[in-house]
Amino acid sequence: MPSLYDVSVPVFIRMLENIDHCLGKAATMVADGAVEESALIGARFIDDMLPLPNQVQFACDAAKFVAQRVGQAEPMPMPDDEKTIAELRTRIARTITYLRAANPMGFDGRDGAEIILKLPNREIKYTATDYILTFALPNFFFHITTTYALLRMKGVPVGKIDYLAGPNMPA
Repeated sequence: MPSLYDVSVPVFIRMLENIDHCLGKAATMVADGAVEESALIGARFIDDMLPLPNQVQFACDAAKFVAQRVGQAEPMPMPDDEKTIAELRTRIARTITYLRAANPMGFDGRDGAEIILKLPNREIKYTATDYILTFALPNFFFHITTTYALLRMKGVPVGKIDYLAGPNMPA
């Protein structure tokens, strides 16, 4: 049976690399003058939705919180102040570096550990396994997929293989 580390951290790294690849295509379009960066940064599907930067920030947070809450890694504060594609890509790179430094042994024996999410009006308790499988991974993929879909909606030439393979795309 795969470990909690195996079902989370490598998945986070791979998908963050893939969404960074998509953002790289967006950066090329901005540099070529094909799209205004502000149109990408402000992208949202509906008025009450948070825009593109928040989607990337939340995906990065979902990943790093697993390393902290389950893998017992030292916290790494990251202010949510990115306003450009380059800054979002830097945040992704920092998150990947942080995840790569996470010790897989920190996850060992933590399957039943209690993880408590403190929300403004309540707390939600999970076992570490349930936290990863029923909260963290779905939350992460929600924000990664939303980022991909916003880029695509704005005309960035990304397709399913960019989402799935990113920089590891087959020739």
